[in-house]
Amino acid sequence: MKSKTGTNLYRPRVKKDVEGCPVYVTSQVLGKAWTILILQTLMAPHSKNGLRFNQIQKDLSWVSPKILSQRLKDLTSDGILSREVKAERIPPHVTYRLTKKGADLRGVLAMMQKWGMKHGGDISEKCLGKGFSHCDGCREGA
Repeated sequence: MKSKTGTNLYRPRVKKDVEGCPVYVTSQVLGKAWTILILQTLMAPHSKNGLRFNQIQKDLSWVSPKILSQRLKDLTSDGILSREVKAERIPPHVTYRLTKKGADLRGVLAMMQKWGMKHGGDISEKCLGKGFSHCDGCREGA
């Protein structure tokens, strides 16, 4: 597309600039498989003191332990989760909890829930209530 003066108005994006884009950076954290559901599990009221790997695995039973372990490592590396090891126990107890940076994603996930309720399928009707961290609509028996 050219302007009235004949100069080109369209300029392609530059990869290094895109990689610094806030939306891109957020998508790099949230865009990996199961990450959003892992965060939602750790934002639920029952997890305010953190959760162990097996507790997260039980909540997301279809996610393979290998993938769950990798996502937890990624989120810890990104500063979204903290990983606390209590080595005095055998085997050591490892607890994951949200950092301040991770807790800042609550608003993002809440907006995603609102969008999903507006544009989603029937299951989204069960999400009405106290907000996404209280959503039990996709749990067995709900």
